[in-house]
Amino acid sequence: MSKPYTPLQKQLLQGGCKIGTRLVLFFYGYVWVDVSYEIEDPIERDKQPIAPIIVVNHFGFAETMYLICSYGCCFVSKDTNRNLPFIGTVAEALQSIFVDRAPSKSSSTETEPVRTTTDLILERAHSKPGTWPPLAVCPEGTTHTGHCLIRFATGAFRCGQPIQPVIVTSPFSSSHGYDTSFTCNNIFLHIVGLMTQPRNTLHVKHLAVYSPNAAEKADPILYANNVRDKMAKEMGVKCYDLSWTEKLQFEPSTKLQELGRKKMMHKYGTVPPTPTFTQDAFGNSLLTGDNQTSKDK
Repeated sequence: MSKPYTPLQKQLLQGGCKIGTRLVLFFYGYVWVDVSYEIEDPIERDKQPIAPIIVVNHFGFAETMYLICSYGCCFVSKDTNRNLPFIGTVAEALQSIFVDRAPSKSSSTETEPVRTTTDLILERAHSKPGTWPPLAVCPEGTTHTGHCLIRFATGAFRCGQPIQPVIVTSPFSSSHGYDTSFTCNNIFLHIVGLMTQPRNTLHVKHLAVYSPNAAEKADPILYANNVRDKMAKEMGVKCYDLSWTEKLQFEPSTKLQELGRKKMMHKYGTVPPTPTFTQDAFGNSLLTGDNQTSKDK
């Protein structure tokens, strides 16, 4: 959508989406969401500057639904998410910004100016508060297990305005629980997996609004890295210089794998060998039998 809703449209759509997403969270096993704040005093929280953009780490869709039911947020989302059941409809209703990661050459015309994702983010960030739904961004650009933070894209940090960082975790038992993070799973099998557990956990912490200094306003990469470092410190995880491109080689879709090969050829001039993992995210060995024996030798 290129035109903001009227106040009545906004109230009806945001209200309906808030109720709907909370019900979906409930049916997926997120009966209770544990919410905390870096600034515990609500009076002090209200004194913080207004942040036009919320940034959150991305492990699945539970965090996006939480932000929708809490703030009525719209998102920067990949275009294929339009096809997801319920989530795609909600994202469109809330006027999310959709990104086509593999645009066709004929997707634009000479008479229609091309507006980048950053252009659209900046438009929302500099608009009068209340014009658009609050904008939430997952700057990592892809999901992962939540045991690290990968490179932050700079689109949300180019506005030079305060940012509201939010960190989310969803712990589960490494021995008998289902991993609630959505990495390279089939979406339908993932939903079934979530619903096999009577209760899933979601912890949300709202950090203090991050106001950029002069150097960060002038350098979006510095701004993005400093916000990521703060979030990683609060989560107790490491940061890695990885992106969606490196993840594509693990996708089940041959189309996405081929896209990954093309992007890595463009980025590195060659396709790096697929890494061999010897431990899972919990530190448990992935080597068994002969592989473990040969490794010990």
